[in-house]
Amino acid sequence: MSSTGATLSGSFAGATSVPSAAGFRWGTSQENLSRTVSAAANSTGGSLAAAIFGLSAGTTYYYQAFVTVSGSGDHSSESSTIYGAVCSFTTRKVATASVTTGAATLVGQATATLGGFYTGASGRVDYTGFVWGLSQSSMNGDAMGDSTASPFSATLTGLSENTTYYYQAYVGEYNEESGDYEFRYGNVKTFTTSKASPVSTYGYLECYEVPDIISSLSGEAVRADSRDDRDDFWYRYYTNNSSRQLVTHTYKNSSPAGKQTRNFTVLYDETRYAPVWTAHAMHKGMWPDNNVGRSDNSAWASDPGISLTQQSGLNNASTVGYSRGHLVASNYRQTTSEQNSQTFYYSNQAPQWQDKFNSGVWSSLEQRVAALAPEVGSRDTLYVVTGVLYEGEITTKKSGSLDVPIPSHFYKCIMKCSFNTSGAVTDAKGIAFVYTNEPHYDSYDDSGYVRSIDSVETRAGFDFFPRVPSTLQEQAESNTNPSWFTTGSSSYSSISPVGGTDWGTKLWNP
Repeated sequence: MSSTGATLSGSFAGATSVPSAAGFRWGTSQENLSRTVSAAANSTGGSLAAAIFGLSAGTTYYYQAFVTVSGSGDHSSESSTIYGAVCSFTTRKVATASVTTGAATLVGQATATLGGFYTGASGRVDYTGFVWGLSQSSMNGDAMGDSTASPFSATLTGLSENTTYYYQAYVGEYNEESGDYEFRYGNVKTFTTSKASPVSTYGYLECYEVPDIISSLSGEAVRADSRDDRDDFWYRYYTNNSSRQLVTHTYKNSSPAGKQTRNFTVLYDETRYAPVWTAHAMHKGMWPDNNVGRSDNSAWASDPGISLTQQSGLNNASTVGYSRGHLVASNYRQTTSEQNSQTFYYSNQAPQWQDKFNSGVWSSLEQRVAALAPEVGSRDTLYVVTGVLYEGEITTKKSGSLDVPIPSHFYKCIMKCSFNTSGAVTDAKGIAFVYTNEPHYDSYDDSGYVRSIDSVETRAGFDFFPRVPSTLQEQAESNTNPSWFTTGSSSYSSISPVGGTDWGTKLWNP
């Protein structure tokens, strides 16, 4: 027996003469055995066999053997047909399903539910699902269906906002003839995720402070599906370096009410248990200093947006002269207690010499950067990149079983951009500071540590402010005169917003 044919068999005995006809009648029901096939019968008893073809796969058929014999004596001209019992068989099942790709529903910024259905399956369906991807030629994702019955669906998560995806429904049907599964596919369809506002998966890469890391990204962004106790929605990117991940943290601000607002971005390096750099913006219209207070040291915690396991850094830092030095300072983020708590992720700290550095010139620099934050209504925004360097012979300190590298230098690159009423950058001023990671006995005088942003970019290997217009960027990044920075904190006055628009809000909610 196969999916389209079968050999029927039977037997007879005790005929008074050789049958004049023999064979089988058959059909798809016991009540309708309307088709016949002949079988050879050359004696008064024996077996019968006949092959039938053109059958349907996975279908039950009924059949009944018969012989026709003539009478004897005075009844020799008469004949009679004798029938056997009705039997049945089922042809082998093969893959015959027809698959249709349904519409995508519940499409959001990072999720979508795909639908599909099938008809005409004669084999056993054990698999349903969808292949999907960013193009029709690269649908490498595989989402299993929620049911082997029809219809079926699957929900995708971790998608990128404002992005078009391609998908195709499939069914895995068991073929009894080949002993394997045959997969059949529906038509290709698309859906586009919605755009986040005001924070978006890709939108933060357009921010003026985030260094050029696009060429280092691989794979897709992963957006958190739920907010943790630090009010954090985060956006994670994998990079071409498997030991580094890029994360942007956000929190819920009161202006605009209830909107997620970008807090800071960090590039974290698991091999050094420290960030490579952090990047954030400062403007009192969007990041007001509400003096919520600094969290105590018990607030340090692993960064939920980073899936790399080694984050704790130098957990005995104070015993060897170092502290967990913030890159995004705690006093930079005083809008809400949850926003402040995000600065106490392990991804935002590196071993920094405490006495006469963290507590000296570095603290002084942090305070002056905070004082430089533009006021509400100002058409200026301050962009800050803070990072660490590992130059020369690097020392390590024990932290449990880990040998934690100690940064040779800490740096801070500062860019102040001015915008016109159309949102275009009209002016940019830059300066950088680089310090060795050791005591500095020159009190709070950091004039000897002034550098150009260009020189720090060369040492760090990044383009720190790639979206600043090139002509303004070149001038600002080559500058080594800190006068605008050292006198700037007293030069900011509240500029009346054009047309009643708060420029700080306009920047992040265009």
